[in-house]
Amino acid sequence: MATLMQLSETASEASEDDSVFDSDLETSDGEEFHGIPTWQTSANIAKNIIGEGILSLPAGLAAGTGIFSGVLITLSFYVVMVYTFWTLGRVCEVTAEKSHRGMGNVVTEGLCFGNLMAATNLVKTLFTCTAYALVIGRNAEDVLAPLNSDSWFSSRRGSWVTILLCVLLPLCLLRDMGKLAWTSFLGLLCETGVVIFMLWRLLDGSYQPGGEYYASQRPGTQASWGETGEVAMWTVSPATLTLISSMSTAFLAHYNAPKFYHQLCHRSSRQFFIASASSFTCALALFLTCMVVGYLTFGTDCAGNILHNYSDRDPAAAASRAAMLLAVTCGFPIAFTGLRDAALSLCACSSRRRVWVPVTLCLLTLIGALGWSLDDLGALNRIGGAILGSLITMVYPGLLLTWAYPMTLLQKVPLFWRVEGKVVGRVVTATGFLLLVFGTAVVVKNTIA
Repeated sequence: MATLMQLSETASEASEDDSVFDSDLETSDGEEFHGIPTWQTSANIAKNIIGEGILSLPAGLAAGTGIFSGVLITLSFYVVMVYTFWTLGRVCEVTAEKSHRGMGNVVTEGLCFGNLMAATNLVKTLFTCTAYALVIGRNAEDVLAPLNSDSWFSSRRGSWVTILLCVLLPLCLLRDMGKLAWTSFLGLLCETGVVIFMLWRLLDGSYQPGGEYYASQRPGTQASWGETGEVAMWTVSPATLTLISSMSTAFLAHYNAPKFYHQLCHRSSRQFFIASASSFTCALALFLTCMVVGYLTFGTDCAGNILHNYSDRDPAAAASRAAMLLAVTCGFPIAFTGLRDAALSLCACSSRRRVWVPVTLCLLTLIGALGWSLDDLGALNRIGGAILGSLITMVYPGLLLTWAYPMTLLQKVPLFWRVEGKVVGRVVTATGFLLLVFGTAVVVKNTIA
């Protein structure tokens, strides 16, 4: 009798364990999950958008584009990207799906389009996470370089493995993105601090001829204004094409849009728009400030990473490099979430924890190996970014909008206006294809040159 009672208790415990394993991918680690507040969702979206790429924007402007021209280009992409990101959330609501694959399958009543979107997201996020790994390793090595240490832990590979195991692994095992909002907020504070530092150095003139740090800069990084000797305002040149190509992927966070929407507390089209608009506006403010301030400080000699223009003897610059390392580290788990969700969706895997945790560990092992073995993703990453970025941010949202519109006609309060379903979706799709071709051509041209 006692044995039977023990077996009964064991079976009950197993049943409880299974209920935990059966928890949905969109739920948290706790038994009850009430959703993520809008401000936390906004922080995660903004951190998903803003990464190391912000430091390359001044170089894009310095290559041959005027300040006002660059600002107008950035504003144009901002408006389009906010709209397409918000559209993905609305399509989630219309189709009652939680992934790109699910949305695609519903609107087309087939499997091909949904699987294509999931595969695209998988490849893009794999590139993104690998790029994060390389940047984290290089930045950590640069930050630790002044210590003159020969330790393996201060090398690029040693730094990457240490950060991966001690910081990124615990963060990537969190199912509730609300918990990642705090690291996202920390990363945003770091990036804001870097931009404030740049503005400070512009205003105090430390890097102008005769300034405190002008003489200690590395050759080719000092302020220069080219042949004209003046700040370009409305200039447009063939180099502007490179800036346009960069902007087509600068506001990219769309692969995580379904995740952000379904974990939003009291989710609705209006709440998701507030989260989307606030986060993209935060990114816009930092992008524009960094781009313009960097250009006004160093002119046509802006480096691909603007922090490389600042003197090694500038303690505030050293602190900014450390801040960017922390910011990029905080951004990795958000990008990794997109990779894991795409893998689970494409393989139609269960979201049980017995599946979810091994998939997380396998993907982190893959990214860890790539970060260890590669030095640079090179042209492959740039071409992939141009193609996949245009598909994810414009082509797919435009097609989903066009095909989901007829479904909204059956609702009492349609989520899409008629002009969106009939015109805007097609225009966004066509523009996305143009940017795909155009961006790929620019990358290939720059690579060959």
